[in-house]
Amino acid sequence: MARVVDQERWGDLLELFGPSGGTRGCWCMARRLPSAQVAANGNAENRAALQSFVEAGSPVGLIGYVDARPAVWCAVAPRTAYYAIMHSRTLPIDDPGDETIWAINCLFVKRGYRGRGLTAPMIDAAVEYARTSDARIVEAYPVKAMPGDPGRGVLSTFLGAGFTPYAENRTTARRNIVVRRTL
Repeated sequence: MARVVDQERWGDLLELFGPSGGTRGCWCMARRLPSAQVAANGNAENRAALQSFVEAGSPVGLIGYVDARPAVWCAVAPRTAYYAIMHSRTLPIDDPGDETIWAINCLFVKRGYRGRGLTAPMIDAAVEYARTSDARIVEAYPVKAMPGDPGRGVLSTFLGAGFTPYAENRTTARRNIVVRRTL
């Protein structure tokens, strides 16, 4: 079961991410803010930044629960909310001001819940959330295969969820691909 993160679920997000903020203390700000700002912020400031988005009612993502415990996170919001995506020199960005294109930016599964197939249902829930928020396209940036940045998800999972390849990353050093699903 997945739920939209709002002020009421902030405590669940804190439990899910733990004191380290998920991965590397970014609190899922790594693509929402400029990278220099994320690095300068550190753990506490990145946590505060995420909390400010939640308090403002901005879409930030979904929490998935297992036995009523927060177990998995999926960051999903209008693509325009992600500074690093919108200013990327390697990702093809068409229609840069189009707020009906949403992005699945991060998947995080808490230790102890990994390997249970939780990301595919979260992707489905994120697509449905985007659809009910008037998105017309959902985009994601998975790795083609592991190893890679596990926070991006794996291509095969997105293909299984009805996404299709849209574009390759413009640098050959990266293993990411842009996938889309039209709603």
